[in-house]
Formats: sequence, structure tokens, C-alpha cells
Amino acid sequence: MGGVSAARRDRQVVRLLTLLRILKEGGRPSIYELAARFHTRRETIYRDLRALQAIGYPIVGDAEGRLSHPGLAPEVRAAIPPVLLTQKELAALVWATKQVGSKQPFRAGLDGALLKLQALAPGKEAHLGLVLSGIVGGWARGTKDYTDFQGIILQLVEAIVARRRCLLKYQAPYRDRPNNFRYDPYRLLSIQGLLYCVGQVPVHDSLVTLAIDRIHAVTVTEEPFTVAPKFDLKQYEAEAFGVMWGKPMTVVVRFRPDQAPYVREREWHPTQKLRTLRDGRLELTFRAGGTFEITRWILGWGDAAEVVRPLSLRQAVATILRRAGSLYR
Repeated sequence: MGGVSAARRDRQVVRLLTLLRILKEGGRPSIYELAARFHTRRETIYRDLRALQAIGYPIVGDAEGRLSHPGLAPEVRAAIPPVLLTQKELAALVWATKQVGSKQPFRAGLDGALLKLQALAPGKEAHLGLVLSGIVGGWARGTKDYTDFQGIILQLVEAIVARRRCLLKYQAPYRDRPNNFRYDPYRLLSIQGLLYCVGQVPVHDSLVTLAIDRIHAVTVTEEPFTVAPKFDLKQYEAEAFGVMWGKPMTVVVRFRPDQAPYVREREWHPTQKLRTLRDGRLELTFRAGGTFEITRWILGWGDAAEVVRPLSLRQAVATILRRAGSLYR
């Protein structure tokens, strides 16, 4: 319940700050327009207006005093100070910016936005932001270049928000030419620096996850869609080992003693459990789906990992290792 309350509180803070900015700029939107903008009820907007009044912002209505088109008097708007960032908030933004690789979409706009945010901060906070900007670095390998996919991403965002069906031109890696089909996009996903869209192809009953960089074109139609009741992103995240979703299975892997410290210091899956064996090996147990990605991860440990169960996974890894060994004879 605490997490739900915190999320609701954060949404209200964002609404209040955005609502105050709109009114400060002289806007007089209707309650209906505000409710539609924030995807909430009219009663919630009225409650937000009362909250602003309670902390000292005099909200005025129309000529008859009704709040159907709320506003702020000009003299009040001029007296409202700008919303300043705290030291921790600016540091968080600088840190997050530095984690975004140069080949991610919208990366070019981050530096300019960060400079503007630093300009709004008091001296000490701005100095911290500049210092962090200069001392935090890093890099990634095996990345994909998303700099040319900003338009496609924005179209998918539009379709997700408006719940409009898309026409996609998509090329799977095993095809020599793109395929055209209808697609209902549910969510955009960023997983280990790679971008995907999870949704449903209307003619199929299962979820389909598409790589953003394999989408050649998107057309947002006027045809609405409804998100499948069974779709649960939290469950999707909890049951998938990586990107691909499959029927969850209980996986048990035993690691050599010299590799146990490296296994122990990370969370490989939210469901994982660790057990140290008498001979010093470390046993890792988790429950997830996505056989291909689990197999590839296990193979990355070479002879330091042994699959105990399920038997089908153990046999699959053994077969691959035998084939790989034959390449080096």
C-alpha cells in the first residue's frame, strides 16, 4: 500500500506543478480539458484546485465565480516564483543524463536541457551539477544506434497514449524483406540499453515484443484498440529473464567456488535464491521464462556453471557445448 500511495502522491505533485504553470502563464482551460490532459476525473482537478487555494494561491473562476474555467489574477501570476530544483534533484538529473548513451534517441537534446535546468538552480546546486557533469563517465558495448528512430518512437508514443492501432513495416532478422501488419502498441521498454515495444498483433492472442530498430515505418490509424485485460507489465517483468517472455520455469544453476563471489554480488533475477554448498559451489535458483536468453546467459559462464534443472535446459546446454567443442578440435 505504501508504494501505491507514494505513486499517487507523485502524480498529484506533477499535476499541481503543471496546473500552476498553466495558470501562471495566463491559461484558462476548462475543467474538462484539464481532466483529459491528466487522464483523470473532473473531481480530481477540483480537488487539486482546492489544494492550490489551501497553500495560498487564489484561484478565480469566471464572471459568475464558477471554477469551470479556473485562472489566476495577473498580479498573482507575476508574484509566483519559479520552481527551483534542489541539489539532490539536479544531481539525479545530471547522473541520469550521463547514463544515456550517445546512440540513444533524443540524446542530443539532453545536454541543452541540462544547461537550462542548471541555469534555474541556485549557485551551489548549479555548481554541483557542473561538477558531476565533468566527473561522471562510462561506456557500453554491444549497443544499437537509435539516433534515427526518434520519429518512429514518437509515433508509437502517440499510438500508445491515444490507443490507436498502427500499421507497421517490420523486418525480423531472419527475413530478407520487411513485413506489413497491424499492431496494438501497449508499452515502450528499455532493457539493458536496448529499446522494444510490447503489444499485440490483432490476429494473434499472445503478446509480441518488437525491436524498435527493426521497425521501418509506423502509421497511426484512427482505429481504436483495447489493451488486453490479461496484460500486466509487472508480471511480464517478473516472469521474463530478459526481453523475451515465455512460460516460467524453475532454473537451478551451480557455480564453481572461484566464481561464486561474482554471482553473489548481483541480482540476476528478482526471484533468485542463493545457497552455498558444502564443496564451496554456489547454487542459484530462480523462476523465469525465455529459454533462449537463459541459455545464452549460462553459456557465458563457460565451464564455471552447471545446469541442474530443468532437465530440458541441462540437455540443451550440453548439446550446444558439445557442438562448440567440435569447432575447436
